[in-house]
Amino acid sequence: MAKLLQVNGDLEVKKADVVVKARYKLNPLSLKFITTLIAGLKRSDDINELYQFKVKDFKELTGLKRKDLYWAVKEALKELLEKPIYIPKGNENDNDNSFLMLNWVASAEYKEGEGIVEFEISNKLRPYLLEAQKKFLKYRLENILPLKSSYSIRIYEILKDWLEMYSRQGRKAEKIITLDEFRQMLEIPRSYVYGMLKRRILEKAKAELAEHTDLIFDYEEIKTVRKVTHLHFYIRPNPKNIQADNRIQENYFNNRKAFVALLRQNYSGNEKFWGFKNMDGVNYWLGLDNDGLVYGWNGKEGIIDFNAVESAKIYDTWLKIAQNSPIYQELVSNGVCLKELALNNKELWLELREDIIRLKEEGII
Repeated sequence: MAKLLQVNGDLEVKKADVVVKARYKLNPLSLKFITTLIAGLKRSDDINELYQFKVKDFKELTGLKRKDLYWAVKEALKELLEKPIYIPKGNENDNDNSFLMLNWVASAEYKEGEGIVEFEISNKLRPYLLEAQKKFLKYRLENILPLKSSYSIRIYEILKDWLEMYSRQGRKAEKIITLDEFRQMLEIPRSYVYGMLKRRILEKAKAELAEHTDLIFDYEEIKTVRKVTHLHFYIRPNPKNIQADNRIQENYFNNRKAFVALLRQNYSGNEKFWGFKNMDGVNYWLGLDNDGLVYGWNGKEGIIDFNAVESAKIYDTWLKIAQNSPIYQELVSNGVCLKELALNNKELWLELREDIIRLKEEGII
């Protein structure tokens, strides 16, 4: 039986770093289809799972008003079957040019009478879409659904990846890239001279991202002998969306489900720890796996996995801490790793510990 995906802008998209940086070119509808599909994938899904979503729901979210919807869907599915994703496998430093080329889906079906699109994922591509390594990009689906240009969607993902990477390192989010590398990543045809590229791709993406997404960017042209050879990007959060983000964060502490959603947004599968638990005199750092369950790690005894009931109890305890400790609420909202905090910011760590001791004395936890 096929799995029906509920399409909404709150879905979290998680893409492995290698997929973000891969080379491919799809039209906007194809790219939104596959991105929505990626947002609905779960590691617990059967390897032969079929995935469906209703075109009507997708049409409403994207604002698609075409009268020729049947033709648009048909062309989008055709692209996903015919236009491959090109994933470099080698090491640039060793001049290894190995690569893997895959179609996005193994099969695609449009059931017009039911208004449903059904996909089958290639088994060889699935690990890249579900990869739970340190390097992956996360964002809310609502950021890309309103974008009209596929180039804008790709630029958003690339810039979002850079913004998060440099922010974690405490550095300014700016990046210099050669024009040739930029063309290759986005599969921009050579027929686009730089003037066209700037007007139709860069400037359009700059306007679309500022209007609809959680980031904005500027860029400078770097010339060599009067010819543009490099682009210097400056990326930062979009102030227009800060107020909305704050409202969302406030709601994260209303109940366990919302709190777990925040943890999954900031901590899933990336070895960042948001809590701790003492068991038999041993302190364990608490992490979050990709199925939303808690695991404990202490660096010596290895990893302890908690089942759903145990995980729920742990979430309830830390939700109470979040609701009663402004310090922890701020830390978890910003995705701060408590293990790193304990090592690198003793003063703030001690404040958090004092908060937790107080809550225990007051019988809150």
